Amino acid sequence: MPQSDPSPPDREFTFKDTLDYLKESGSDYLRAKAELASIEAKEAANEGVKRATLGALLAFVGLFSYILLLATLIGVGSELLEGKLSSVEKLVGTWPIVTFGLFLVHLLFVFIFLDKLKTASTKVLFSHTKAEIEKDKQWLQQIKPNKES
Repeated sequence: MPQSDPSPPDREFTFKDTLDYLKESGSDYLRAKAELASIEAKEAANEGVKRATLGALLAFVGLFSYILLLATLIGVGSELLEGKLSSVEKLVGTWPIVTFGLFLVHLLFVFIFLDKLKTASTKVLFSHTKAEIEKDKQWLQQIKPNKES
């Protein structure tokens, strides 16, 4: 049995009907965009958790390796300075001098990175989705005044 068209065949769509349809389809479109943003947020959160986990593991292993490197540098530096700073060596030894030198180098890097952190720009998240939603809002605002007339 063939399906019949429920609308009367002689009825034409008016401008108001078209605007109503566009408004309804626009709200459906916005709902779809909001769902897309939700999906993107979930994916970003999952990716963030993975990166944070790997970052924490990398930080732990890197810090442990770095501590071992500093201990080695302190030992080697103490041996190299032994006998060259006899007056200071009698008071505190050579390893505190090497350790203090390493501290000053690290302090310099701390100030450099703090300066970079203060001047770093913040990255805008979901820029494409926000731009699409803003375009959709503008489109709906353009339709709204036309509907009232």
